[in-house]
Amino acid sequence: MYEAAFYHCTDDGSSGSNAVVCELCPHNCHIASGRSGICGTRVNHDGRLIAENYGMVSSLSLDPIEKKPLKRFMPGSMVLSAGSYGCNFHCPFCQNNEIARPIDGPALCRYMEPEELAEMAAGLVSRGNIGLAYTYNEP
Repeated sequence: MYEAAFYHCTDDGSSGSNAVVCELCPHNCHIASGRSGICGTRVNHDGRLIAENYGMVSSLSLDPIEKKPLKRFMPGSMVLSAGSYGCNFHCPFCQNNEIARPIDGPALCRYMEPEELAEMAAGLVSRGNIGLAYTYNEP
């Protein structure tokens, strides 16, 4: 379990509620113990916010840089794109819905260490790769 960053407890623990406020996105979810926020991935475990999707990769692809919101940034190059499950948006037109909000959630993912992704990105330089982009879901 990976403890999330950007949260705080809502009380001093004397009430026994163990609720937390997630501060990762503008929703500022108030999360009771045993529940998750809007994104479905940050879960309150007895007053500790756990990022259950940390290191979980639901999609991995070598994409043209033009698919990213980077106008005129190294045109013609490629970037290794990694995504996970969970999203704090509910866009009806989302083209990444199967990646960001899969029905089976973590069951469709594979755990990858950050170093493994970095090594993979470095190994793709000969194919035009310029880096690693975390994409497909929010936050």
